[in-house]
Amino acid sequence: MGWFGWAVAGFFGGGALVFAIGMALPMVIRISQAEGAYAMGVAFIWTPLGAILGAILLGGILGGR
Repeated sequence: MGWFGWAVAGFFGGGALVFAIGMALPMVIRISQAEGAYAMGVAFIWTPLGAILGAILLGGILGGR
């Protein structure tokens, strides 16, 4: 698998991991769920950032070898 394959795997894996952690976090600690603002932050800010970071890390580190 080339660097592009690792980057795609990191993109989807990083996004899924951040989304799962973000949705499970209110069950562990108390986070306000007022008007869905927390879920929107996870879906539109943290998940894309995790996906991009996963693509950079896996594509750059594992794909660069």
